[in-house]
Amino acid sequence: MKTANTTEVTKIQYREPGAGAIEFTKQYTEGLAMYEAAPVIKQLMKGDLHDQTDKRVKRCDYCGYYWRDDSLRNTKRTCSDECKKNVKTMQRRQQRADKELLDPNPKPKKHTLMDDYLWWLEYPFWIQEYSMIKVGWKFEKPSGVGLMDYVEASRERMGEGNRKKGVTHIDYHGDDRDLF
Repeated sequence: MKTANTTEVTKIQYREPGAGAIEFTKQYTEGLAMYEAAPVIKQLMKGDLHDQTDKRVKRCDYCGYYWRDDSLRNTKRTCSDECKKNVKTMQRRQQRADKELLDPNPKPKKHTLMDDYLWWLEYPFWIQEYSMIKVGWKFEKPSGVGLMDYVEASRERMGEGNRKKGVTHIDYHGDDRDLF
C-alpha cells in the first residue's frame, strides 16, 4: 500500500493453511522433493509464481495463503469452509467485545456459588460454608451406614495396614480333622 509520502507494508498473519490453499500449492509442488519444494513455496507465499492478472487467485482472509477461487461469480473470500467458519468466529468475538466495551449500562455479573471459593491462594478455602455444602455434595458423596459397616468389617478381617491376617490353625483333636 503506497501513499504520497510514505510506504506502508502490511504484515500478513499466516495460520494453518486451508484446503483451497493446499490444493493451489500442490499444483506447483507436485512431484518435487522437499528441498526442491521449499523455494517454490517461498515464491508462492510472495505471490511471484502465479499470474498477477489472474483475478481468481486471491489471498485467503483467514489463513493468508494464496488460493484459486472456483466460485461462479468469483466472490469467495476464504479458501475453505474451515477458514470461513474461523473468520465468522473471529467476527462474532470482535462484535461481542465491541458491544461489551460500548455498553453504557453493563449488567453486574451474577453471583455464583463458586465465587465464594478462593482457589488461587496457597491454601484455598470457602468464604461461606453454605456455598461449600451446596457445591461439595456433587463431588463428595456421603457414605451410608451399610458401606461403613463393610469397611469396618474389612479392616477387622485384613488387619492394620490392609494386609490379610495369616490363618492360624489350632489343633483341637491332635490330627488334621480341623483343617478344611
